[in-house]
Formats: sequence, structure tokens, C-alpha cells
Amino acid sequence: MKMLVTAVGVALLVLCAAASDASADASAPDPQQQQALIDQIRAQLGSNLADALAAQQQLKQSLVDNAAQQQALQGQIADVEAKIADLDVQIADAQRLEALLAQRIAAERAQLSQLARAIYQQPGSVLVVIAEAQSLSDLLTRVADLNVAGTRASELKASLARNLTELEVQRQKEQAARDEQVKQRDQLDAELAQLKVLQAQQESSVAQLQVKIAETQGELYLLSRQSTQLAQQITDMLQQQEDAIISAAMQAVWTQVQLWSQSNNVGQIQASAGHSTKYRFIWPEPQAQISQSFGPSTFWFEPAYGQYPHFHTGIDMVEPFGSPIYAADDGVVALVGSSSSGYGNYVVIAHSGGLDTLYGHLSTALVKVGQSVTQGQPVGLEGSTGNSTGAHLHFELRINQRPVDPMLYLPPGPPSAFKG
Repeated sequence: MKMLVTAVGVALLVLCAAASDASADASAPDPQQQQALIDQIRAQLGSNLADALAAQQQLKQSLVDNAAQQQALQGQIADVEAKIADLDVQIADAQRLEALLAQRIAAERAQLSQLARAIYQQPGSVLVVIAEAQSLSDLLTRVADLNVAGTRASELKASLARNLTELEVQRQKEQAARDEQVKQRDQLDAELAQLKVLQAQQESSVAQLQVKIAETQGELYLLSRQSTQLAQQITDMLQQQEDAIISAAMQAVWTQVQLWSQSNNVGQIQASAGHSTKYRFIWPEPQAQISQSFGPSTFWFEPAYGQYPHFHTGIDMVEPFGSPIYAADDGVVALVGSSSSGYGNYVVIAHSGGLDTLYGHLSTALVKVGQSVTQGQPVGLEGSTGNSTGAHLHFELRINQRPVDPMLYLPPGPPSAFKG
């Protein structure tokens, strides 16, 4: 449907332009100026096409990562299901033992009741047993035997009651453990469902980008046959549509970070030895120059965010190619990704308090997903991968998925090795 609407829109623009050209003044435009405009539009279209192709590649890589996460979650769900099944067997066994013990206690209670009733109703029977003693020693033995029998019956009843209580306590623990496993399984099922929703969104974005790629390629082919006004209108329309799709592709990275955080609770991380006591972060590149700050941008290649058509969601720092990049804070590696657009090669670290930092455009990542890192530990080497015009580091901070100016958490002044 979207393809049809776009095609109709382009056709209407072509017809309107043709009518306009037919009624226009007979004076022809300057050929050099016309060619310059066409070259400018062609460059813009070529740039849009490159961005769309790169974003599509990133989305495909995200789909691969998504599939890996789904597989890992399905493995965890299978493990939890196995534990639930084992606990079900243990609980059933405990219930059977409880029933058997309850029956034995009831039988012992009935026997004691019968004995007490017999003694009450026929007290002479006990006297007969005593009277039949052949000697004083025999008499004492018979009396002792009666006492021992009564004591053993009482002890057996008490022992069975204790065993029953212990079984009930054990069964309650097993039931509590089962309830916890069921809760964990339900949470994993919910996370798996979210991943599948994200997968559907990513697949949809890939398909939409493929349509835009075809339309852009078609516009490049038709460029020399259209008026420059029409070509510019179509180019601007395509760029706006592609910008929205590419922005969604960039956001997919953070959606995966969010899903990772839901199934991997970082919690409170104890500060490592040598951690700054004054500032939450240290500079990831202590000798760098800041080349671009956080906030709204005039650069067309920056993705849209909120009300801004172009927004730089981090700060860019420049050191020589291959310089080490250091973890700004203690944390756990949540994602290690790679694409030819956007962040390029990147590392995302999850920190205490819902903070996540991203280190983008790396030449090489030096850490793996799930690895614990300490403040000041090298996590990658500076590069120029992804949407980059030269070697630099894109350092991004998000708090509960919202981009925040990292400068608020770094030591004041320009980049330095200062920890405090």
C-alpha cells in the first residue's frame, strides 16, 4: 500500500511538472546552472542511497543479533521448564510421603485410643497380666514392659509427627522454588515476545528501506529527464522518508540494550579499586579534542530525535587512529555490534542506576557481551567505521533509554586523565 501511495505521489509530481514545463516561458535555463543543480541532486540522492543501504545492513545485523538473543532466551526457558518439571516431581513425592505418614499417624493414634479404651473398660486385664507374674523379678519385668510399650508408642507417634512437619516444610520450600521458577519463566516469555515484536519491526524496516532504495535508484535513472524542481521535490521527499527509517534503525540498537537489561539485571555494582571518588565517569579518551558536542545539529547525517530533524546524541572526541578507548565507569558489556552505518563498530556498557554508555566508530572492540569491566579498562580502539567522516570516538550516555549530555557526568574542562 505504501509503495502504491509513493508511486502515485511521484506520478502526480511528474504530471504537474510536465504541465508546468509546457506552459513555461520559452526561454531556456542556463545549461551550466541546470547541470550544476542536477549534479547537486545526484549527489544528494547518492548520499541517501548509501545511507539507506548502510542502514539496511545494520538492520540485518540487528536481526542476526535478535535471533541470537531469542535462541539464548529459548535455552533459558527450556532450563527453567526442566527445573519446574523436577520440582513438580519432588512436590508430588513429598505429597505422597505426607499422605503415608498421615495414615501411619492415624493408625498409631487409633491403636493408642483402642489401648486406652481397653484399659478403661477392662482395667482387670492389666491386673491379670501383673498377677500372673511368677516372681518379684517377673512382676517388675512385666510392669517395665508395659511402660516401655506405652513409651514407645508415644515416641513413635511424636517421631511420625516430626517427620510429617519436616516434609511439609520441605514441600513448602519446593513449592516456593517452583513459584519463583514459574515467575522467571513468565518474565523470559515476555522478553521473548518483545524480541519477536522487535524482529517484526526490523523486518518491516528492512522491507521499507528496500522500497526506498529502489525508488532512489529509479530517481537517479530519471534525473536527467526531469525538471530540476521536480527532481529536488522527489529527492527531498525520499530523504525525509529514509531519515525516518534510518532513525528507527538506530533506535533498534537501544531497544536491544533495553531487552538485554531486562534479562540481565546489572544491579548495584561496587566501585572498583581506583575508581574516581568525585566523578561518576572519567574521560574515555584523556588526550582527545572535542569535535562535536551534544544536542541539535545542522549536519544532515545526524538522525532525527524528538522535535529535532537532526540531533547529535553524544559527544565526538578525536585522538589518533587506533588510540585506546577506556570504560568511563564500572559496568557489564551489554552489546558489541558492527555495521557500515550509524555507530559502525560499537560497544555498549550497562552501569548501575539505569545508565548505559556507547562507544561508537571503533576500529576494533576489545570486550565481549556479558564481560564485567572496570573504570579505565580499554574496551576498544578508535576508528572511523559507520557513519563517520574521519577517525573519532562517538561517546553516548543514556539514562533509562534517554540520551543525556555526558559532560554532566565527566570531570570538568577539556578531556584529561583527571579522576579525583
